[in-house]
Amino acid sequence: MGQAVALPLPPSRVALLFLAASSAAALLPTPGALGSLYAALAFGLPSAGAPAAAAASTMLGYRLLTVWLPLIPGLLVLAALIRRRAL
Repeated sequence: MGQAVALPLPPSRVALLFLAASSAAALLPTPGALGSLYAALAFGLPSAGAPAAAAASTMLGYRLLTVWLPLIPGLLVLAALIRRRAL
């Protein structure tokens, strides 16, 4: 994801930051994981030398791919089940 927005960090450093941020997010649990991981990553990426705009774009893209995009197949299945009167 970071390479798509020209994040000037090597993938190994981004993976290490993700591991650290997910560990920090596990220590600060929030209902439904509302932002603790994303806040930790948004803070960690610029701290590691990434521009703030690239870090924000990376985080928005990650959120889109992991939260919003998987909803589409679920909505399609729900519509099919409603159409078949299975629900």
